[in-house]
Amino acid sequence: MKKNDSFLDTLKQRLRFIVLDDQTLKEKNGFSLSWFQIITRLLSILLLLATLNTLLIAYTPLREFIPGYSPPHLSKNLIHLSNKTDSLLADLRIKEQKQVMLERVLKGEFVDDSLFSDSVIIANINSEALKASSKDSVFRDAVEREDQFNVLSEEGTKPLLLRNIAFYAPIKGMISDQFDIGEEHYGVDVVAPKNEAIKASLPGTVILASWTTETGYTMAIQHENNLISFYKHNSVLLKSVGERVLAGDVIAIIGNSGSLSSGPHLHFELWHKGKAINPEHHILF
Repeated sequence: MKKNDSFLDTLKQRLRFIVLDDQTLKEKNGFSLSWFQIITRLLSILLLLATLNTLLIAYTPLREFIPGYSPPHLSKNLIHLSNKTDSLLADLRIKEQKQVMLERVLKGEFVDDSLFSDSVIIANINSEALKASSKDSVFRDAVEREDQFNVLSEEGTKPLLLRNIAFYAPIKGMISDQFDIGEEHYGVDVVAPKNEAIKASLPGTVILASWTTETGYTMAIQHENNLISFYKHNSVLLKSVGERVLAGDVIAIIGNSGSLSSGPHLHFELWHKGKAINPEHHILF
């Protein structure tokens, strides 16, 4: 009992706090509190601070800066993006099915549209009508032979070998000069911020990494399907001849080298079977 009494006596013990003038030591103010009152007030202040902190986190945007808390409306946005992604994937599958169907039609093969899910409009296709006649075959061969050795030709549509290839954009920026066979501009000029990294558009092997007077630091990469990509006017080349690269690998830094360059940009070219093709038909810059 004595211990309890002594503890209670300690809590009841009053302390006097006096405010004195620093120069005259004259008492300005004073008040007395017991240990129980001091502890009670400290706990009340801590409880008030905890309550205010909880309210700030729960009802203000400050909670976005705390790790583990998601921004407002995140769930709603995620659901919207998920639905949009599903819709885009469905459209992509339909387009792929249509592309396969069209390729078979152009090749004169039999097409069974019941195999495809996009059958809103049911068409009766006569397989005999899809077969190329002898005159059509002769005309097609003549056109292909005529264009076979035209180095500077650009097909209006993607070659069949390139339609299913996913190209990696070498750089994201604004196209300042487009592909133009007539002006002997066999690629696109892409303007981007200084020191921007340039990436390989497809996996392949570096076959050229040098400097020329007109195009400055230039790199060329040999890819599959008889494709070659050129990257010109760089400030630095990060790969050497013979090195293997993957799509998206950083190979150079954008620059303004060479006499044909008037500002920092990338001149990007794509060549397929010795013909210059428009990169914008295959890549979104």
